[in-house]
Amino acid sequence: MSDDALRRKTETVALFSSMATGFNAGGAFAHFGKRLVDVVGVEPGQRVLDVATGRGAVLFPAVERVGPAGELVGVDLAEGMVKAANEEAERRGSGTPVRVMDAERLDFPDAAFDRVLCGFGVMFFPHLDQALSEFRRVLKSGGRLGVSTWQHSPGDHLRAVLDELNLVGSNNQRPPGWVTEPDDLARVVEDAGFTDVRVVEDSLTFVFADVEQYWHSIRGNLSRRIADVLDAVQIERVRAALTERFRAYGLPDGIHVVATALLGIGSR
Repeated sequence: MSDDALRRKTETVALFSSMATGFNAGGAFAHFGKRLVDVVGVEPGQRVLDVATGRGAVLFPAVERVGPAGELVGVDLAEGMVKAANEEAERRGSGTPVRVMDAERLDFPDAAFDRVLCGFGVMFFPHLDQALSEFRRVLKSGGRLGVSTWQHSPGDHLRAVLDELNLVGSNNQRPPGWVTEPDDLARVVEDAGFTDVRVVEDSLTFVFADVEQYWHSIRGNLSRRIADVLDAVQIERVRAALTERFRAYGLPDGIHVVATALLGIGSR
């Protein structure tokens, strides 16, 4: 493994483990997690692998879908997220195991699963082609892959404001593997050897009462790593700029922010 790949993985583990306790697995993650399960066609009795499980936004809808005759296995590189997901599984009484594992080196035999899912994880893999090769390897013939990525996330407004104010610099940049266009995502999945590839665009509108609620919401997900490097003066500047920016999005019931995900599906 190259030094850069090792650095990226180490940073990813540290970031998501540190966010695990306060990470918001609801909202957009819950909505698009269920949509990924729907679109890929998870069915009762199937054996399903969820990669980059996080707090379980994809895992738990899939558990409900496969039912008692099926089996779900979750994996994540961040120990903090694995611990949080297992605690949530225990709370729900699902008994679903979540294990620490590298998506680029899956410790499963060939053709072990009917479905492989990965919600908002592919952008963090240093070697995406290797991860997708592993996903294909562990799928049964005729099995299906489902991955999701952001085209537009609620945190995009924060990123735009930080760029305008020239704050946080490289910390505000998306990971190099981020895919935001449907054709690009389709090409990535096709290049990995999957067939019958299609990409579904799915949008959800969030309504925030005010900038305070928006700020609180984004600090419960990946945008927290950006916000946490700001000092008090910078935070006030950012919140003022967000207030001005959201004037164009304000309706009588609050600030309307649209999030759009790309759901990529392919067959083995």
